[in-house]
This record gives sequence, C-alpha cells and structure tokens, in this order.
Amino acid sequence: MNATAAPEATTSEVKARAQKGVLVLAARTLVSQGLRVVSALCLSRLLFPDDYGLFGIVSYAATLGAYMGDLGLSAALVRQTREPTAEETSTLFWGHQVLTGLVAIIVSLLAPTLVAGYALGAQALPMLYVMAAGLFFYSLRVIPLMALERQLAFPVIARAEIIENLAQVVITIGLAALGCGAWALAGGGLARGVVGLVCIWMASPWRPQFTFHGSIIRRLLGFGLAYQLPPIVAAFTAGWVPLVVGRVLGKDSVGLVNWAWALASTPMMLSAILNRVAFPAYCRLQDDPVGFAEYLRTSLRRLSAALCLLIPLAVLAVPVAVPLLFGERWVPAVPLVQWFSMECILVTLTGLLATAQNAGGRPWERLAVTVGVGASKWALGLWLIHRFGLNGVGPLGVVVGLGELWVTAWLVSRLNPALRGIVTEVVEPFVTVGLLLLGACLAAAYAFREGLWAQALAGGVLFSGLFLLRERLPGRVPLVAELRTIVALVRARRRGVAPGGAVP
Repeated sequence: MNATAAPEATTSEVKARAQKGVLVLAARTLVSQGLRVVSALCLSRLLFPDDYGLFGIVSYAATLGAYMGDLGLSAALVRQTREPTAEETSTLFWGHQVLTGLVAIIVSLLAPTLVAGYALGAQALPMLYVMAAGLFFYSLRVIPLMALERQLAFPVIARAEIIENLAQVVITIGLAALGCGAWALAGGGLARGVVGLVCIWMASPWRPQFTFHGSIIRRLLGFGLAYQLPPIVAAFTAGWVPLVVGRVLGKDSVGLVNWAWALASTPMMLSAILNRVAFPAYCRLQDDPVGFAEYLRTSLRRLSAALCLLIPLAVLAVPVAVPLLFGERWVPAVPLVQWFSMECILVTLTGLLATAQNAGGRPWERLAVTVGVGASKWALGLWLIHRFGLNGVGPLGVVVGLGELWVTAWLVSRLNPALRGIVTEVVEPFVTVGLLLLGACLAAAYAFREGLWAQALAGGVLFSGLFLLRERLPGRVPLVAELRTIVALVRARRRGVAPGGAVP
C-alpha cells in the first residue's frame, strides 16, 4: 500500500475540528466525573488508606511498565504530514506487542523483590503478576486509537471511554462491597482495560497485517524516543511517592497521598482532553506559525481563566467537604488535597505547553525539563519528607511545578516570534491568584478560629472579592472576560452556530 497524502485542511478547519473534539471530550468528562464522584463516595466508605497504599505501590510498577512499553512511535506517525501506510501501522502494532511482552516479563521477575522490600503482604505478588499481564490491554489498543485520533474522531473515542469508565466503576464498587480490599481497585482497572480494548477495536476501521519492517522502526525512533522519554522520566519521578513515602512513612501514608491526588486531580482529566486534541491539531499547524501561536494563546487564556477561579474555591471548601462526604478517616489528607489542587493548575497548563513543544519539533527540550523536574522532586522531596513528614509532600509539587511552568513557557516562546510574551501570560495569573487565595485563607482562619463552615464561606467571599479587584488592576491577564467568552462559545455550540454566526 502506497502512502497517501493527508487530507487538506485549512488552519480554521483544523481549529474547528479540534474545538469540536474538546467539547465532545469535555461532555464525556462530565459523565466520567459523575461516575468518579459516585465511585469515590462509595469506595471511601468501603476501603481504607492501607488498601489505597498497597494498590498505589503495586500499580506504580505496572504504570511504569506501560510507559516503557511505548517508544512514542505512534506519536511520530501522528506528527508526519502524510497518512501512515498499512506497513507502518502494522509494524508499530507488532513492535508494541513484543516490547510489552518484554516489559511484562521484567516486571514479573522484579515483583518478589518489590513485595519483600516493602512488606506488602501475600496478596501483592499475584496482584503484580495480573497487572503485568494487563499491560497488553493498553498495547493492543495503541494503533487503533491512534488511527482514530489522527482523524480527530473524538466523538467515537468519547463513547468508548464512557463505556469503559462505567465498567470500571461498577466492577470496582462491586468487588469492594464483597470485601476484596485492594483487589477491588486492581479488578476495576483490569475491567476498564478489557472493555476499552473491545470498544476501540469495534470503533476503529484499522486492522493489522502480518508485516514488520525494522527500517520503519528505525526511521520513527528518533522523534518517538524524544517524545516518550519525558513521560518515562515523569513516571520515574512520580515513583518518589510510593518508593520514598512508602519506605519512610509506610503504606498508609502512600494511601493518603494517592487518595488525595485522585480527589484533587479532576482538572487533569481536562488536561488529558486538551493534550489529546491539541497534539494532532498543533501538528497540522506546523506551517502556520501565527495560527499556531494564536491557537495556543487562546487555549492557555481560557484554561487559566477557568482553573484560576474554580480551583481556589474548591480549595476553600475541602476542609468541610472531605469529612462530610468521605468520612473522618480521610481528614489527614485534607492539606494534601488543597496543595494538590493548586498543583493540578500548574500541571494542566504545563501539559498544554509541553504538547506545543512536541508538535513544534522540540521533544528533546521537553526531555531536559522533565529530567530537571525529576531530579528536583527526588532531592527536595527526600529532604521535605525527613524534615516535615507527610506535610512536606504538598508544597513540593507546587514549588517544583511553578518552576517547570516558567521554564516550559520560556522555551515555547522561542518556537516562533508570534509567541513572545507568553511567559507572563501563563505565569502571572497563577501567582497573583495563588497569593489572593493564601490571603483569603489566612484572613478567614484568623477571623473565625472555630467552625469550618464559617471559614469556608468567609474565605470564598473574600477570595471572590479580591479576584474581581484583581481584574481592575493594570498589567494583569484578564480572566473574567475569558470566562464570558467560554460561556458564549458553549451557548453558541448548543444552538448549532459557531462564534460569529457561521454555521459549523
């Protein structure tokens, strides 16, 4: 089969298709979030920090294996300007399976050492074996999913992901109700993998051929490795929680950290949506620097506006919401949830900038930043854990994340002249809003020394007032105006009319 040219698409067409993809996946996310809330409410009453800690340490090994089983070759195919051939996609498909098999064997061989070193108990070893085998549920769907994403067929992907999320919630809650403990979390993840694999294969028209060409792997490996190494390094970086926290403070503390991150990381689902849509869209805009810059700036402004208003309000409500909704056993995780919520703003903004880096052909710069972040987290994290215990985990992510955001924005500003000034546009809203939130929290705690409800309400009112005052100050990035734009965009889409009155 000969290569075919990618369908011609103008900058405006790519933006429109990407925008539709964001809205469709956002609708999927709302459904998924509803399922996630139901799951969290049920599991918080059925499981304990020890269960989350055991699963967190075991799943880390499997998650790391999933990153190691993907050399970024599918991303290299998405980025190329012509359509992938059947020989290319089939070669990558079989290559993924071989690599995943090797990773699964390595994880299984290291499993007894991990279980013994962290005293995880008898059930951890079979759980590791099962989750290592479950890596194939990811590798088998990579190429069919890539074929759908390259065509920006996100409505189809969204339907498949809603079904797999529903399967995970039902199985996890069912197993937890039966007293399966950490196995409930593992079983739900495996069920999601199976159901998602079936749905993606049913939706995708792509089917593999029995062909493999090493020359294709070698040609794509340059960009693929540069693209995939940052997530691999980030996965190693994330290991400081199960490995360091687990070793120093025990698996109960790992459970609190993982539970807090799961609760606080709701914006990360938005980040995943934007990055999935943005990468193929940015790749299509490689030859249009002005359009590329405009699209990136618009996405960052709207994202900052939504996150910098909603997340601080959620932070103020956490001390009331956690014991009320999830029970007193999770109260020690409240400060972690608050810190992690602010960190998620940084991670989400950085993720979009990193996607622009990769699409702009600078994956090695992304790798350098990721290595620096990883080294900083391990070094500073070790000191904070020994010095402050569990209270040192939250501030670490915000401090390192802010530095990563600034460096990444500066590197992106060098992609083309139209991106100059993007550093201030990205960093200023978080810094100013963060300081306003800190002031509101301190003032509310001082004024109402007793009563969590009073502190939350007072803090919310004070923060909202300071936020509106910030909008009137000179030299700031306007956020309220962007919120109005987002609302108008959603209303226009619901009426079936694109902004400006054009029918999409």
